[in-house]
Amino acid sequence: MKSENNRDITIKIGAINLKCETKSDLFSPKGLDSGSRLLIEDVLSNFPKYKNVLDWGCGWGAISLCLAKNKPESKILAIDTDIAAISMIKKNSTLNSLSNIEVSPSHGYEDVPDDRRFDLIVSNPPTHRGREVIDNMIKDSHKYLAENGNLILVVESRLKPWIARSMNESFGNHKILSRSAKHVVVFSHKSLS
Repeated sequence: MKSENNRDITIKIGAINLKCETKSDLFSPKGLDSGSRLLIEDVLSNFPKYKNVLDWGCGWGAISLCLAKNKPESKILAIDTDIAAISMIKKNSTLNSLSNIEVSPSHGYEDVPDDRRFDLIVSNPPTHRGREVIDNMIKDSHKYLAENGNLILVVESRLKPWIARSMNESFGNHKILSRSAKHVVVFSHKSLS
């Protein structure tokens, strides 16, 4: 039975069509936010060969669900600290018959196995939680990326200088994939060492 705090929504991006449920106390409860949409569109057009993806701070699952639906042979690991978010993405995976999403509660990378490596790590990070949380996420992402993997973040445009600096410190590079009036999608590449 659906709680009265929950809302049914539809996500449409290109050929992707998903029915989802959101919850009023999770990020973007009325549907897919413009920043996540921008990130998803950038991944689909710039990184179409992804196989193993980590969605850091997945929320109710918009990014994970779209990437899983777009490429059923991929494996998506969705992590979040919020148990309500974890419950909702599991429900949305089932609603859309997506069996290629693994969902795990994790505080940062704490519960991600040390030997896991990803082609892509994607996030619309919770910048409201402070610089230290996001700086640590960026730094720790380097370890979990496969060689030639990419960290892709969407943030409010005003935060781009800080995010770019943090990515440069951890990866030695950053590039802007796209901008909108409010958001910027930035990525760093883990090159062969």
